[in-house]
Amino acid sequence: MLALRNLNWSGTAKAMCLMSGVCKAASTIGAVGRGAKPLDGEMLDGFAATLGVPVAVLAELTGVRPSADGREHPPEVLDTAALIWEIRHLTWDQEGELTVYA
Repeated sequence: MLALRNLNWSGTAKAMCLMSGVCKAASTIGAVGRGAKPLDGEMLDGFAATLGVPVAVLAELTGVRPSADGREHPPEVLDTAALIWEIRHLTWDQEGELTVYA
């Protein structure tokens, strides 16, 4: 799901930290992605925010319980996740130009 949004481990770490407050190293996210480290509730919340997917949906798909606070994402998080999805077809150079413009 991250690759469909042109997010590598490093990009995911940055986006997740900014969007959800779940700040993990790119290597930790990569370990979870490769199955070398188990997914926990905090990371589930972070992935849900980054992907713009309801926490309950990811919890059901993964069998991992969300963190204790169980909050849904505020509208600005969902808007940012939608933007990440919409720019998935852009090239690296185009993404860079868009970032400078923003």
